[in-house]
Amino acid sequence: MTDILHGFAQDRGGGRADLGHGEISALARQGRVAYRVLPAVSAARSGERRASRRRRSRLRSAKLLDSNNRFLCECLVHDYSTAGLRLTLMKNIGLPSRCVVFDDETGDAKAVAVVWRRGSLVGMRYRWNDRPAQLSSVARAALRGRYYAMAD
Repeated sequence: MTDILHGFAQDRGGGRADLGHGEISALARQGRVAYRVLPAVSAARSGERRASRRRRSRLRSAKLLDSNNRFLCECLVHDYSTAGLRLTLMKNIGLPSRCVVFDDETGDAKAVAVVWRRGSLVGMRYRWNDRPAQLSSVARAALRGRYYAMAD
């Protein structure tokens, strides 16, 4: 079976296209293939202020630790990018401006800084130049467990 492309419109900027909206609609009503290729919306035009593209994490669980790796609270990571992440705190607690995020899935601990906060929803930026305090293998295993306790 061969597919035939009956209508094609490409927006060349300024809202001009090879086919008009009416012609495209008519092709679609006839059951023919009709579509319009629109230019990509740049981050500057969409109001996006992120330095890098974010990816959804399917609500990955994580834990927040202070700079000395003491447990603060559990959280869910909604999305992340190479620059930072957005998460929800399981307890609405006060946070230090800088802390550590421990990813339950990968076991990674990364230094972060709070950029914005709306209730329990928090946006954080990775601090690549800061190294979190070293986590022992026992502490890392304790954090990965469902029920955990860490010695002071």
